[in-house]
Amino acid sequence: MQTIIPEEIKQRAQQLYLGISKKNTGNTPITLLHIADEYTILVTGSDIAVESTWLLNIGSQLTSRSYFKHNSPTPDEVENAIQVVEDEIMSIRKLITESSRLFTSDPEIGEIARLTKSATSDSGDLLLREDMEHLFNRLAAIITGRPTSQDILPTTNTFAATLLILREVMHHIGFEDIVILEE
Repeated sequence: MQTIIPEEIKQRAQQLYLGISKKNTGNTPITLLHIADEYTILVTGSDIAVESTWLLNIGSQLTSRSYFKHNSPTPDEVENAIQVVEDEIMSIRKLITESSRLFTSDPEIGEIARLTKSATSDSGDLLLREDMEHLFNRLAAIITGRPTSQDILPTTNTFAATLLILREVMHHIGFEDIVILEE
């Protein structure tokens, strides 16, 4: 469920948004995604004008700590986490502009992009949803028993939680890609 955003978190999210909006080369609306340890923030707007900011009660460590009791998490633990993350995202899905472009400056999402075959664009590193889905499927194979020695994926639960949150945001809001900029 969406909660009231503490002022310092809201200001930080809006600063991140402004930094990204200055690098946006098109006239398309943008959405900032920031997956923090204890929450996820989405900020939407046009140009440098922030229109909406949402704080979701899902974060890389919060999700990991709350739902993953094993390292690597079990399939049931991942499924439970997916349900919770989906519920959070679905609460705001229709409020985000459909033509919006997704951006982030999160280094963890940059690491996810480096583990895929996605490309670099003029705007920054670009992570395609299909490449992210392929990476998630690799993680799922490890979770269901493939030896970790057969893949180079990080084995931490916070990595799994970050990838899960990113996947659900991209899938349920309908983003085909995410541009990753350095802060």
